[in-house]
Amino acid sequence: MKSILTLMVAIICAALTQVAGSRELSPYSAEPGTAVFNLPDLKGQQHNLEDYRGQVVLVNFWASWCPPCIQEMPVLEKLQQKLNEQPFEILAVNVGEKKYRVWKFVKLISFDLPVLLDERKDTFNAWGVSVLPTSFLLDKQGNIRYRVQGDTGWDSEDVVALIEELVNEEENEQ
Repeated sequence: MKSILTLMVAIICAALTQVAGSRELSPYSAEPGTAVFNLPDLKGQQHNLEDYRGQVVLVNFWASWCPPCIQEMPVLEKLQQKLNEQPFEILAVNVGEKKYRVWKFVKLISFDLPVLLDERKDTFNAWGVSVLPTSFLLDKQGNIRYRVQGDTGWDSEDVVALIEELVNEEENEQ
């Protein structure tokens, strides 16, 4: 019986991974405006999104129980390393989990990007997120330009070129 249950869980996880599999970044079509949040990281330091103005920011909503989220984490780290010399930052916003659990998970997988905590899901709800992972790509003025639900293949040449285009965009363009 235990092996049947284990098999069922594995099948469900595989199916969820396929459903939330590779997606394309889509231009953000919701109400325009500057994105905001002020969230603590694992060390208790507050991160206000306004502090990242002048940089292109990828905000990634994730949870430790979400297989597609876990699968894309190493790819996000590689993306940050690839664009390390650019004004580009990735902020991984954990949704709905307690600080100790997130800290333990991040340590277990040696995840090395800024992890912010949205324990009460206030930012998750304010940004209209309903699926994990969901990511938003913000321009240097803090405007949401693209959104993707699921893993978009962050290491693809097209995605890197799109991010570089935003990085090189002049302040008065949009």
